[in-house]
Amino acid sequence: MDEIDLSLKMRRLAAWLDRRCQPDSLIRKQFHGHPFGSCYVTIDPSRQAPYASANLNRVYLCGTEAGMDFDSVARFIDLFANEGVKRFFVWLSPGPNMDVVRRWLEGSGLSRIRRTGYPTLCRSHASPIQFRTDLEIREVSIDEIEGARDELGETLWPEYARSAGSDGFFHYMAFDGGRPVAIAALCVFEDLGYLTAAATAESHRKRGAQQALIAKRVERAERIGCSLLVSETLYMIEHSYRNLQRAGFQEVYEKKSTNGAPEQSRCCERPIRRRRACGMVILRNA
Repeated sequence: MDEIDLSLKMRRLAAWLDRRCQPDSLIRKQFHGHPFGSCYVTIDPSRQAPYASANLNRVYLCGTEAGMDFDSVARFIDLFANEGVKRFFVWLSPGPNMDVVRRWLEGSGLSRIRRTGYPTLCRSHASPIQFRTDLEIREVSIDEIEGARDELGETLWPEYARSAGSDGFFHYMAFDGGRPVAIAALCVFEDLGYLTAAATAESHRKRGAQQALIAKRVERAERIGCSLLVSETLYMIEHSYRNLQRAGFQEVYEKKSTNGAPEQSRCCERPIRRRRACGMVILRNA
């Protein structure tokens, strides 16, 4: 699949997942035409983490969207500022005129995040996956997920639990005896199988749980008839990246994350001074 076609599909997937996995309090906006192009935006003032992967205030762009121009970035900033959001992130995936939209973002005071990367990986060829584990891997029901809350604690991601029972979702766990120790989910969207929500209790890592969970989900997706399998991770989570590569997943593109601070970029009455650190342009009050 062409990487631009894939990035457009992944943006549609993001909107589809949010409807099923995020709380109703998440503000979701899908735009079409001027001034925002066809971008997808989520706003949640209660989730303004400093890290892109944990911050739900996001703009999903695929290159320079038709209907966008330089002033569109200021409109994005206002969207978040009006909701009281102090930090948001632009997720830039492959699309037309990438250099143009990068200049618009930087020219509006947003700074590129360089601490880590967010690769999108695909598996398009069916083949057996080799793994070794002494854990039991099986699909689980809504009741089993609910019953595992106390034992799994923070390992049981909220998004994993919220999607339980939704059409197109398949939930798996790894068990040590009868005790749940790892989770993972597969969702089927259009012709795509998406591997997501992978987490392992710290006390049971390095036992092959996620390799086995990848194999189980790949097997199910291929049996359903998915033409393409996709997963996303962070480079800094090295074991996740390696597990996907071992299972035949190959990187197609890396999403670029750009950091914006509305109260500094648009709402500050005092002059803004730039300073450089770690290769990024950071905005702060003078």
